[in-house]
Amino acid sequence: MGPSGGSERLGRGIPALGALAAVLLVWFLLPYALGRFAFPLGPDAPVYLWWIRLAGREGLSAVGHRPGVPALALALRGTLGISEVQVVAALEGALGVATGLAAAALVRLGGDRAPALAWWLAGLLAGAFAVHLAAGYLANLAFAAAFLAVGALLVEGSRRGALGAAVVLGAGGLAHPLFLLVGLAVLAVAAALAWGRDRDEAMRTASIGLLGGALAGVGLLAMLGGPRPPEVDTSKDGFLRRAGLEAELRRAYLDRFVHRAARYVPWASVPLAVGGVGAVGGALARFLLAWGLVTVGGVGMGLATGVGPPDRFVTFAFVLPILAALGLERLRRALAPRPALAAVAPAGLAVAMLAGAWIAWDRQEPFVSELELARATTAARFVAAAAPGTPLVFHVDQEGPAVTFLATRAANVIRAAVPPDRIRDVVILVPPPRGEADAVRRALTRVTRADAERASAAAGGRRLDVLLAPFDRPDAARAGPPWRRVAPGVFLAGDVPERPVAAPDPLRPSSPAGIAWATVATLVLLALAGLGWARLLVPDRTAALALAPALGAAAMLLSAVLLERLGAPLDGGALGGALASALGGGSGYLAGALGRRRIAERGP
Repeated sequence: MGPSGGSERLGRGIPALGALAAVLLVWFLLPYALGRFAFPLGPDAPVYLWWIRLAGREGLSAVGHRPGVPALALALRGTLGISEVQVVAALEGALGVATGLAAAALVRLGGDRAPALAWWLAGLLAGAFAVHLAAGYLANLAFAAAFLAVGALLVEGSRRGALGAAVVLGAGGLAHPLFLLVGLAVLAVAAALAWGRDRDEAMRTASIGLLGGALAGVGLLAMLGGPRPPEVDTSKDGFLRRAGLEAELRRAYLDRFVHRAARYVPWASVPLAVGGVGAVGGALARFLLAWGLVTVGGVGMGLATGVGPPDRFVTFAFVLPILAALGLERLRRALAPRPALAAVAPAGLAVAMLAGAWIAWDRQEPFVSELELARATTAARFVAAAAPGTPLVFHVDQEGPAVTFLATRAANVIRAAVPPDRIRDVVILVPPPRGEADAVRRALTRVTRADAERASAAAGGRRLDVLLAPFDRPDAARAGPPWRRVAPGVFLAGDVPERPVAAPDPLRPSSPAGIAWATVATLVLLALAGLGWARLLVPDRTAALALAPALGAAAMLLSAVLLERLGAPLDGGALGGALASALGGGSGYLAGALGRRRIAERGP
């Protein structure tokens, strides 16, 4: 049954959509309550913390290649009055819910062959699958929510929807330009598949890709004006690439893919996804088929060339849970003559897929601790008193190969904790090993020592060396001169200020309740900001409500980027946040009102 099922179907659809949103919201918030976490989850969360703080001080050009999420986060922070920690955690949950709801809208709008219950299952399974990106990979998650909304507007079939899809695609591209290339490949394949059957659909699909890519390109070109991003490693992969350890990087990619693929894609979902291929037709079938083909090709290319991690293509493969949902509905119908089996078998398979996603989500934890933040905040008082431009050389050490990951994680946590005006001064130094070491450890010492020496030379020989016990636990000999213990677990050497000062804008932990409030408020604000646009672009009321959060995120992101580039303050304050929210959301309601007025003036 398609989206034109009448008012009775709409009446059933809206409560079901509300239930789906509630289930997904609890799903994403539950680990915080169970673990009593005070920080966002996932290894990349600390990166977004310092990106947001740096962009708030210097402008979006300081995170130039991925301005979308910092822009959206600063707009939300200013509008809602929440902290950086809260807004990063809130975006993990709110964008996860938005992704599931957008998947539901995609299937609901997919045409007359879309099963009546499949859209709810698609939203549930795709929302659960989003945990693999919600664990800190906010740029990927923001693009996923946007791209699913693009697919929904594409299969809706109108020119107005296609234009809206192009704008949303451009917003997603500003969040993650590299995954924009994946999205453009999906649209290109979908257009090719449609060319022999429906030329209008093929042209519409290609136009979305061209216009959306152009919009993202213009936005990225606008980032060339202003401070450039710091040339630092934000991940272990980045360090291996900078150190020229390509063979080690490829081994890491392969190991990650082998060990994580089964966790990302439970065994039950693959045959169900295959069975779901024939459950729908038209534009939806071609869009999903194109996504599947690009996923297989991307994984194969990653494994063969090592140009990128193949597991990231898998985490973006929302086509799998969507097709699995269609396969579950198809199985339920096939078993309809045996009602008991028709109820138990699909439910059991759905639970198996959800269990795999939940295990992955429940294992996530923050990659910054309150002790680490407390020690870094203590050091920040001396950092704030150091002469401007003094390199801040933080020593990081640990036995074994894990030191490579620790070094990049420590760098992200420390940059998030120091005053925003000192983020660029942070340098990480891994000292020589005390025994035998492998090639990666030797390269880590060589590269970080060169970083510290280069920074010190540029500052005329000045440097402040800092050792924080969570990131390097020195023995008695190493804790002596020239090191001076200034607080428990905090040691300084070099150009040590005479006395500490109050560090401006300290980073503070939140709480499970604070994160829950911020997530709910963020989801509501995104939905309100996108509802005007959704109602304008989609006639199906339930689908419009489902698309509202994803469209709201796109609208606020674009508005924040535009306003900041035009000189409006986007520093996390109330003024910039209110302007971005008002422009992004209000313009949708205004466009809808103008459209209804034009229709009324034309008459019946």
